Amino acid sequence: MGSKRQGKALLVAVILGNFYWSGQSVAAQEVGEFNLDPLVITAQRTETKELETPAAIEVYDRERIEKTGGANAYDILQNTLGVVTQSQGFNGTSMGTMTSKIMIRGVEKGTLVLVDGIAVNQDGKYNLEDIAADAIERIEVVKGGGAVLYGSEATGGVINIITRKNVQNSLKIAAGNYGKERYALNLGAGKFSLVAGYENRGEASPLSAPSASSTTFYDYGGGEHKNISWKYRFSDALTFTHNYSDNKHEYWQRDLKTTTYNGKISQINNYINHSNDFLLNYNKDGWRANLAYGTQEKDSRQGKVSLAGIIAAPQTTGWRKGHNTNIDVQKLFNLGRNKVIIGADYKKEDMDVFANTNSRRSKNHSTSVFQRDTYSLYASYDWAVTDVDNVLVNVRQTWARGVTGWQKNLDTAVESKVDNDNMRKFTPEINYLHKLSDTSSLYAKAGKSFRMPNLTQIFGSGELNPNVALKPEQGTHYELGYKLNEGKRTWRFALFNYRIKDSIDAVVVRDSNEVHSITYTNQDVRNTGAELSLGIEHDDNFSSAWGLMVHNPQNKSYTDYNDHAWHDAYGKVQLTGALNYKKDKFTSSLNANYVGKRTSNEKTQRKIRPQLFTDLHLTYTPTKEHKLYLHLNNLLDRKDITTNATSNYYTLGRNFILGYEYNF
Repeated sequence: MGSKRQGKALLVAVILGNFYWSGQSVAAQEVGEFNLDPLVITAQRTETKELETPAAIEVYDRERIEKTGGANAYDILQNTLGVVTQSQGFNGTSMGTMTSKIMIRGVEKGTLVLVDGIAVNQDGKYNLEDIAADAIERIEVVKGGGAVLYGSEATGGVINIITRKNVQNSLKIAAGNYGKERYALNLGAGKFSLVAGYENRGEASPLSAPSASSTTFYDYGGGEHKNISWKYRFSDALTFTHNYSDNKHEYWQRDLKTTTYNGKISQINNYINHSNDFLLNYNKDGWRANLAYGTQEKDSRQGKVSLAGIIAAPQTTGWRKGHNTNIDVQKLFNLGRNKVIIGADYKKEDMDVFANTNSRRSKNHSTSVFQRDTYSLYASYDWAVTDVDNVLVNVRQTWARGVTGWQKNLDTAVESKVDNDNMRKFTPEINYLHKLSDTSSLYAKAGKSFRMPNLTQIFGSGELNPNVALKPEQGTHYELGYKLNEGKRTWRFALFNYRIKDSIDAVVVRDSNEVHSITYTNQDVRNTGAELSLGIEHDDNFSSAWGLMVHNPQNKSYTDYNDHAWHDAYGKVQLTGALNYKKDKFTSSLNANYVGKRTSNEKTQRKIRPQLFTDLHLTYTPTKEHKLYLHLNNLLDRKDITTNATSNYYTLGRNFILGYEYNF
């Protein structure tokens, strides 16, 4: 009850603060932080002002990133309007293949993540917690289906992360409760820049709780993260980037299903993840070209624990290594007031998989190799109908070829090979923008989106049953929006509606408390909602931001519910608020994110308590060389559920990290 009263009190304070400070705004002048008018690349694949872009976009520039106090991209985006985060570990940490998710407008598996224009999604995973905040120059969140210009995965939206070209030489050290430690080194010298970091993520309990379908739960036994990101600019047009990330996590499994263990540690799970991404980028005279290669490796190990506390030698239960090669070339043609973009891209995916499970299925101990080649042609025509009216038409044609899965059962030595039918999809989109004035605009958009099934969803692995007949998702999206920069205020409003046919989702079968099998199948999802946001610069020192989203996400799956009705899923209401203060050498930023009327997307558990995330970030800069900062997370010490299925995973309790930064 105390947490509920605290949450309501904070929301009341946020709303009252909004009305009070709105009344203090007087003479019109150019808005500072909340004048969201930087150059935006994502929405139209070319540099366009946010006010003149027919899409709902949230922009995190370098100043705003620092105010969040986030250590990585996942932390930064956690309080974004229209976005709901899901995590099986504290602060976005991964539990093997169960990685953190960024859900945009209620689409769980429809977020496309780009780093410098290249998709980093690999078999549906994008691990935003691996991208260090110090390496990021800007993040652009484009909400709503945007697959026409960027391809598969973007049925919910696009997150485009632009890395920094120049960094300030600095050294950071920080420590906090739960045993957390962070160290970072940033170097910039001419055409070369480097960001390197190490994080000890500490130890915490409990991470989760037993659910209706499982009597096991977990503690976080410790973990560490290492990252290196370096960049070399050969010229203003040609840049090479390499990003490396290494993660190790240990989870302690406790068991309530027998009186012998009675909550004791019964198993220790270790997860080791590595990723390497290489990118060569060219940008000059209307030409944009990217050549990228990335690898992502995930290793899962388990060690049984006896009642006497003896830990057995860890056994590899699952391993996978994926390789992605991307080539993307586009050309911008300026035809007077009109613009044309023509482009093509190619993506080669292949994945090696090892699975050793206790499943009763015949393929319980196997190696597998999957692969797919995807080709796309796309075009965009920006037609200036009048001085104040623009029509933007986008089209994309995608083909998937060579969709092949090869598997060998190591117990029986039986080999099998399956070729999937060629997949293809044509997706059109039309946008209309009307400039009401130099500071306001209206837009409307309608279009299609799609998402290709992941390789493991098609061919299976371990407990994953193959489903070679799995169809690509296809969505239809509509949106109306209004944007206004009014003196010291910025208003953004959007109405949206979408329906995604053949959405790809998992059907989990459990046997004696253990996962027996997982089969991916197609279902339908839909949503209708509205977003309203307001940014205010009250004076030279104080600014605030407020947001409200009301929507109705639903899904329909006969396999899950044994009927053909629509069922509620996720949350229906989101409220966000931010208070920012800066004076002389001191800055502070308070953020709150409330998600209410939550409903599980699993039939075994329906209602979930609301979430209320709170963060306070304070910095003190006595000189330009020195900075002290304090980040306080979960101020109300709430035990919020971070997942939306049968298992309950929790936020970390009230925690802090205190740091020092030296610039040289």
